[in-house]
Amino acid sequence: MSQLLLDLFHRSYFLIVYGIALMISVKTYRKYFETVFKYLPLIIAYTFLNELLGYFIKYYPDFSLFNDIKYSNINEIIYNLYDIVFFPYFYYAYWKLSTNSENKKRIAWASSFAILAYLISCIFQNPMDTMLYYAYFVASFVLVYCIATNFIEKKQNNIDVVNTYNLVFWINMALIIFYAISPFLLFIGYTKIEIWNQFHFALILKILIIIMYSILTIGLLLNRKLAFR
Repeated sequence: MSQLLLDLFHRSYFLIVYGIALMISVKTYRKYFETVFKYLPLIIAYTFLNELLGYFIKYYPDFSLFNDIKYSNINEIIYNLYDIVFFPYFYYAYWKLSTNSENKKRIAWASSFAILAYLISCIFQNPMDTMLYYAYFVASFVLVYCIATNFIEKKQNNIDVVNTYNLVFWINMALIIFYAISPFLLFIGYTKIEIWNQFHFALILKILIIIMYSILTIGLLLNRKLAFR
């Protein structure tokens, strides 16, 4: 058991930030349980458990989703399923946050296009054994668009866009840092593996995860109920 935990920490040390973010999200839940992010702890818990399952599938054959030993360490399907839960959740949150009817329409159309991208990708890629990286690219771009729309709308309504007591600000920062960069890294990882290895993009991706969830945790701690909007 001790060796298993050591291996887990060595290979997936970033899981620690998921765990911390989850604990803090539960501890501070009363400050945002009436907002559009009331299901945030469930999303973080899903992320944590999904990454944990992905780790065991990759390194322990007993957890494999396939009978063929050649595919025993393939875990892409669980990440593809995760994406079609994660992205729509935040699309809906930003749609709810918007007070401008035109922006709501644009977010709805962009979100529908992102979901459609996953359906189309399934025609050209096998979601069971490969990441739908084209769809992920589109979905990430749409999420960044939703965040940018939130910033612009606040600016137009004379709302402080850098309110450190507002959880939305920290969620915006956390998501935009990760999803403005990760699609490019993962696309290279699946299409140019030699560049992925040469420039240690796997390490960069893990660092981005740590940064994203550290920012989110700070936001959960600083958030004030009355500052949310």
